Amino acid sequence: MSGPTGTGTQRSMWLGSIDGGRTFRPISPGPPPSALSGTIDPPGGGDTDLNFARDGRQYFADLYALTCLRVAATNNGGASVDQDVYPGGCAGLPGADRQWLAVYDPPPGTPQESAYTGPTPLVYLEFNNLVGPWPDGGAQWTKSLDGLTYTHALSDVPPGTGAVYSPFGVDGYPVIDQQTGKVFQAAGLGNGDGTFDLLLNIGTPNATGDLSFLDAPDADHPNGNADNLIHIADGLPGSPDVLFTVLSMDTARNLFVTWAIGSSTPSRRQVFVSGASAATGWTNWTAPVRVSDGSTATGDAAQVVYPTDKTGSITGAKPSVALVKVSPHPMHYDDICLQGSGCITSQGNRNLADFFQVNIDRTGAAEVVYDDTSNGLVQPGFTPDDQQLVDHAGAGVVTIVRQSSGIGLFGALVSGSTSAPVSGMADPSDDALYPVIGGANVAGMDIVGSSMSLSKDRKTLSVTTKVVDLTDPLGTAAEIAGASSLQFVTRWQMGNTLFFAAMQTSAGQSNFYAGRTQSVDLCSVSACFPHVLTYPEPGFAGGSQETGSLSCPSAPSATNPCVIAVRVRTADVGGPGAGSLLEEVGSYAFAASHPQGATTNAQAEADNVPLEIDGVCCYNFR
Repeated sequence: MSGPTGTGTQRSMWLGSIDGGRTFRPISPGPPPSALSGTIDPPGGGDTDLNFARDGRQYFADLYALTCLRVAATNNGGASVDQDVYPGGCAGLPGADRQWLAVYDPPPGTPQESAYTGPTPLVYLEFNNLVGPWPDGGAQWTKSLDGLTYTHALSDVPPGTGAVYSPFGVDGYPVIDQQTGKVFQAAGLGNGDGTFDLLLNIGTPNATGDLSFLDAPDADHPNGNADNLIHIADGLPGSPDVLFTVLSMDTARNLFVTWAIGSSTPSRRQVFVSGASAATGWTNWTAPVRVSDGSTATGDAAQVVYPTDKTGSITGAKPSVALVKVSPHPMHYDDICLQGSGCITSQGNRNLADFFQVNIDRTGAAEVVYDDTSNGLVQPGFTPDDQQLVDHAGAGVVTIVRQSSGIGLFGALVSGSTSAPVSGMADPSDDALYPVIGGANVAGMDIVGSSMSLSKDRKTLSVTTKVVDLTDPLGTAAEIAGASSLQFVTRWQMGNTLFFAAMQTSAGQSNFYAGRTQSVDLCSVSACFPHVLTYPEPGFAGGSQETGSLSCPSAPSATNPCVIAVRVRTADVGGPGAGSLLEEVGSYAFAASHPQGATTNAQAEADNVPLEIDGVCCYNFR
């Protein structure tokens, strides 16, 4: 999983998980991350994309200052990472934006109709080069065999000819057909009457992997011929590119496109899906089906299934549509800004980021990744006059939800844990690795359980964390570069507020505390917003002294661990009662170089923040 920390920091995060996606921790292309610097080295910090080959090789592309792209690759899950900058030097370039990766790596036995004869995986990197005849500039297509060195990948206009042609489709999420090697990209094109057509461009590879697109220039159209593009939907009342047009392809090679209409009229500002089969050459598209209803009660969540025949071809029959609530509570409050970098001058909030992602696991269950900004956090005193003209409230808590019942995308029932409240959650041992990929287990930070209980008089919330072996916290801290203390934090959300309970060990002493989660806000080209969550110690805003204990058996182990118990006055954490729901409870082990409550903006900008070593997440507690 990856994402930017913003163009202000010029860094992005590349995170790995070894516990099935329950928790994610930083991967670094250089030395192991430390308590003094946890995330990936710059350049980077803008939009980010990841893609994979069949053998697990990972490819990464990250935007750097709207100028060029940092690319990276790993063939061992992130234990070691190579990186480069494309184009080299980042100087004298027309600019870059909205990069996407597509990998051609057909499985054995796939019928091959591609003219490409070279080795695989073949990685395509497409981005908006901010020049060209099409709206928002043109799409620049490049190719690579290692994910690090990219070269021009257009066969229609060789580089250096001076032509301004670049294929139509920029800012649309592409997909690649593993049988033909064709790449697909869809986007909107405005008409003279204020409406838009949604069009599809297809790039066909030659023997070297260079692509020829449908809108290739000809004698009458030296900058590209839009008449050759495939029409998906015409006469749309607004642009379908407002939240990016997304293409996807199923195992039967049916192509699907999802788009959102941009409009100031709520009844028009809706989401649609259409599909086409390989049998038609992806030229005949089903009538668009609206999959959102604009209802605050349903949250606009939707699922669409297009009927297919026995060969997998789309029948064109009316699809089934079912609204499903994904997030347990509103994921965002108040306004949303769609002005890109202009959001820094607007009260409109961009903290949700530009898009959510829907993927599937190996069973066919849907997984949704989104930013939960419902906490409304903002750094006290940092927002000018508290008007949110520059600094926008709401820390982006990256959240993953998984379908746990019903029909999955493979047509079979899926199963999983429910969101029903429980008293706690266990976690496997030996997963507190440092570094997270290929490292050694740190027993003193290896969390194996988290639980909660409320006293009968409702005045004390007991928060318990089980750690394999905390008999030598000083020795444990010495295992993490730059660490001077260990922090064990349990965080939850009640209503629209994040609370926490914690124990810190430093210089052989334990301190127990709780309170309201705080934030440190950093800035980028589109606004300032909460980048770093902090869990302040007593003496800092938000932190309150509590009582607690640390107890260890004579021979600690995963089955007989040490127990941290924090006894929290309920008044210090929002006053939860017997019926209160504490959502998304998770416990985390951090190595830190300084108190969290003392974290400055400069330290956060330099990524001098606590480093997560292990965690268990998440459950609801009532």
